[in-house]
Amino acid sequence: MTGVIWTLIIALVLAYGVALAALYWLQGRLVYPVEQIQALRNSTLDAATEAITVTTDDGLDLIARFKPPRRESAPTVILFHGNGEDFTQRAHIVLELIDAGYGVLLAEYRGYAGNPGTPHEAGLYADARAVHAYAASRVKRIVLHGYSLGSGVATQLASTARIDALILEAPFTSIVDVAAKRYWLFPVRALARDRYDNLAKIASVDAPVLIYGGTRDRLIPPAHFQTLYDAARGDKQLALIEDADHLDAWTMG
Repeated sequence: MTGVIWTLIIALVLAYGVALAALYWLQGRLVYPVEQIQALRNSTLDAATEAITVTTDDGLDLIARFKPPRRESAPTVILFHGNGEDFTQRAHIVLELIDAGYGVLLAEYRGYAGNPGTPHEAGLYADARAVHAYAASRVKRIVLHGYSLGSGVATQLASTARIDALILEAPFTSIVDVAAKRYWLFPVRALARDRYDNLAKIASVDAPVLIYGGTRDRLIPPAHFQTLYDAARGDKQLALIEDADHLDAWTMG
């Protein structure tokens, strides 16, 4: 019996080790599941916006889409999407903003939607700097909108760049906090290469901040929204959208 128990223990330890190694080596595909994303062709979006190219400071030419504001004084909203989609899936927001007279710049990340490169935290920050530089050279007022993973990109940019407002939809305190709850059996905090630590950065944002998300968001619980709101300084607002989940806070708000 003792031998059987030891064999079982060894097998469990080996299985845990294999799972741990797989989680470490595959974390890039978990955070950035680009191979699973199917672009949504939207002729209305194509007609309403112009295809542009921005160049990152590490030499990548990335596609994006841009529409200047109807009036020069109106803000232009730069949108940073979530990890499990590409920029075509933000079309519903873009078209509403254009109808309201705002400018839009629909950012796209390296490795997404046919863009060159491999996505990673520092790389997405470089992508954000490139689209911000493009917008800053053409419009007077810039608002950042970051959804889910995009909240990490937008918050980092807002903590270092001159903007007029920061809007975060379904944001996390950090991506590590989300992963640690999902993969509770593993030392995620020690393994994670990308962190997107919004909580550590949001106090450095000087612009007004709006945080909103659904009360039924199970991927990123509303406690994250409240914690970020508490940490933000200056003008700030928190909106909890009743009965909305992770995907429909904008449409239900």
